Amino acid sequence: MRTVWPGVAAALIAGVVGISSATAQPSACGRVVTGGTQEERAAVGRILCLMPGTAIESVQILEQPPDAPADALWLALTVPPAPRASSPGLLNYTRAKWEVDIAAAAIRDGFFRLGLARVVAYEELSRGNPPDTDHLVGIALRAWSVPRWSTGARPRSLGHRAGTWAQLQAKLDVLSRRFQVRTRLERFNPFGKAPVVTVLAGDGGAFIDAGGFDAYKRALQFGEARYDGVLLQLRTPTGAGLQVFTVDRGRRSTGCTRYGRIPHKRYEICPSD
Repeated sequence: MRTVWPGVAAALIAGVVGISSATAQPSACGRVVTGGTQEERAAVGRILCLMPGTAIESVQILEQPPDAPADALWLALTVPPAPRASSPGLLNYTRAKWEVDIAAAAIRDGFFRLGLARVVAYEELSRGNPPDTDHLVGIALRAWSVPRWSTGARPRSLGHRAGTWAQLQAKLDVLSRRFQVRTRLERFNPFGKAPVVTVLAGDGGAFIDAGGFDAYKRALQFGEARYDGVLLQLRTPTGAGLQVFTVDRGRRSTGCTRYGRIPHKRYEICPSD
């Protein structure tokens, strides 16, 4: 049984979660959110709205995760089904999974800031499948004393020296000119900043061998936990691509994905790339 204070939560949602929502693209603002209270659904909707174009299709707010306090919550975030391993959609699917990790952590910390219920776990759900507590990922803060779902403390570096979006865009513009590529920055900001950077290169191998991938990772302070997460991807005219990503709010992770081949000599980005 959960106790909710509607007036306080509503005021906080209007004053905190609504910040910058007017600048978010409407395409992410109509996602289906079910379960929970009105205040909780509103908070989730605002958070998704700050992830323009997200692949997340819907979010379910669910009660009574196993081995957790009675008032704890868990989330089921739905994305499109996984493609075949050899499908060009593989990179999009990896990005969708990253978006789920970013959104779940933002919802956890957004609820906590607003004085709403504690979100201790979540599930990435393929469209058409029912939620299942056997596939939960824990994101409970250690201070909450929920051992089964506990994750590490937030890195103290989060948000520090990340700079503004304009400063990051300026860095990327310099790199675009230096390596003669096109760069797209997507400004995800569901709690803290979580940039998605796509590099479009005519010759992906030449870009890598010239040190381009490393230069972009440095510009994004990759691995320094300044942002809630980072996704950097290289796309080529052949459809081949490489992604590297990190998640630093919530359950921390890092990884890479590739599709097709981008011949290069400099170094390995993903195994067998």
